[in-house]
Amino acid sequence: MRERRFPVGEGGIRRAVHVPPGDLWRTVRQSPGDRWGVLVFQGADGDDLLRVPLAAWLPEAELVGVLELSPAQCLRRTGLEDLVTRLGIPLEVSDEPWDPAAQGGGRSGSQVARAEHRVLPQWHSCVRALGTLGWFAALVAAFAGGPPWTRGVAAGALVLLPGADVVVRVSAWWRRRRCGAFAGTVSVKPSPGAGEAVTERFLRTAGVRVLPEDIVLTNTVGEERWLARRGNHGVTRLSRLVAPESGCPLAVEFRDGDGEGRALLPWAPWFAGPQGEAVWKDLVRALGVPVSDERHQQAEGVQHWSEGHVLAEDARCMAPMGGAEARRRTGWYGSVVGRNEPFVLVLLSAVFLPGLIGGMGAAVPAGVLAGLTVGVVVVPQLCRVLFSRMWFDRAVGEGAG
Repeated sequence: MRERRFPVGEGGIRRAVHVPPGDLWRTVRQSPGDRWGVLVFQGADGDDLLRVPLAAWLPEAELVGVLELSPAQCLRRTGLEDLVTRLGIPLEVSDEPWDPAAQGGGRSGSQVARAEHRVLPQWHSCVRALGTLGWFAALVAAFAGGPPWTRGVAAGALVLLPGADVVVRVSAWWRRRRCGAFAGTVSVKPSPGAGEAVTERFLRTAGVRVLPEDIVLTNTVGEERWLARRGNHGVTRLSRLVAPESGCPLAVEFRDGDGEGRALLPWAPWFAGPQGEAVWKDLVRALGVPVSDERHQQAEGVQHWSEGHVLAEDARCMAPMGGAEARRRTGWYGSVVGRNEPFVLVLLSAVFLPGLIGGMGAAVPAGVLAGLTVGVVVVPQLCRVLFSRMWFDRAVGEGAG
């Protein structure tokens, strides 16, 4: 991760401007990270130095609808408003809406830094593009009567696509294994009640970790959401929502200094089991914030208590997931690269596979490379599906009964 530093004051950042979104429908389709607007840090001459898309800094961005949260509320929830105050620079609101076409450069034409997380490193896209181009060029040359070694070049170029994926995945696993960010933290694991359909994946992966400055909520498929514990945008209280008639707990709502819900944890799969009371006390003790019970008034005619709640999607996200959905959301090709890519890579490699059986000369290395591509693509996918169906996503644990 590359770090860039900007001075504040003379010769650096002098003000911040919140530019609200323009046409919502167009923004959501073309630039979803800008759907609540962009905070622009500018220098003395009014030139843009840094752009911060609010959606990229909102932990619950994928759980809250764009119509349920105003741009001003989003600015507060991200903590960027508090940051501007601490920097001692003025915060202004632009009269002009944000134009996604203005992302290229500042007024001077220079490239402007954009503070957002990239899912994949840039080199990954470059290697894959090189592999695709090399495969196409070499294959055309081979069928046009070029030298025999062009088939090997085409097959080797195709290996770059799954090879780049493997390097990214192994690197991410290694960095996470060596990461000490969670050392010494309080970890709360779910204790589902009887009758809850939970899986081994949910029991092993889901959790709430309390760090000195953050709260990390992890769902069934390992997606993390980081909430601050300090500042007005941090979690300052817990509210346990209870059913009006029975008084039974329904969920736990994490609220910030403005009293707005930031996360919603369903009670039954997390605290209704044999160890549920102890788990709940551990969470309250670790956070050290006020706790209150609040009657949850749900709308008439709804089938589930969470319907109508602004964080209804969060309640579903933090609950146990079915095996099919979990496999879809954790699969590399289904959630990152492209669901049809395994089929395409196998189909393209099939042109060179006969070289493994009765090939001669340059056809043999081409067949070997094609077989390597098929193996790298198919074997991990097959192992993942079998592992999931036979153990990881079967109904087990406290909630199985």
